[in-house]
Amino acid sequence: MALTAIALLSLGASACTADDKAAPEKEFCDVPASSAEGEAVRDVLKADELKSTAFAHTSDLVEGMQERLGEDLSTPTSSQTTCSFAPRNTFGSKRLRIEFSWVPQDTEARDVDKLPGKLSHYDVNGATVEANDLVSRLTVPCRMPGDLKKPSQKVLLQGQASNTLLNGTDVQQKTVDQQVTFLYLMTRRATDALGCENDPLAKRPVVKASAEPSA
Repeated sequence: MALTAIALLSLGASACTADDKAAPEKEFCDVPASSAEGEAVRDVLKADELKSTAFAHTSDLVEGMQERLGEDLSTPTSSQTTCSFAPRNTFGSKRLRIEFSWVPQDTEARDVDKLPGKLSHYDVNGATVEANDLVSRLTVPCRMPGDLKKPSQKVLLQGQASNTLLNGTDVQQKTVDQQVTFLYLMTRRATDALGCENDPLAKRPVVKASAEPSA
């Protein structure tokens, strides 16, 4: 299922056209500085110029996530990696990576793959988020149209941001909050692309860590 990585530079510059042709469809991983996603990821990475790698076009994301609804939904499905980001002058393999999967609604089934370490908990416009210093996971209902409606009712859409650039650093709560904001915005892009009929992430994110939920 490996997809060829497509290198993209996100430098915040806008393209100019010399005619009236329609602009091409915006790619999922395109995060210009003028966009909410672009502003958020630059806050997280503390960089104005980024380099990004797209592992999947928008159509690949949609097709892959639709196919995963045919997998065993009693456990988390395999992940669909979409893109990674890093400051332009970064060398090595450390990146902020975004991926998606379907996970069971039952919390005990999800806890099999629970994040390690001390966690921050969030409720952002009805989306549930857990995050440690490196990884953030957001889960939200996504009711797919047509024949996919019934299987999508059995699961939650999970977006994950993993930031190995933070490995070995003193991670501040503000950075975790910023990463959660970026994950919310990218997951909103995913819900739009998938056509989630319940439009679960329509509101602007207001991210603030909350108390750990009671058992």
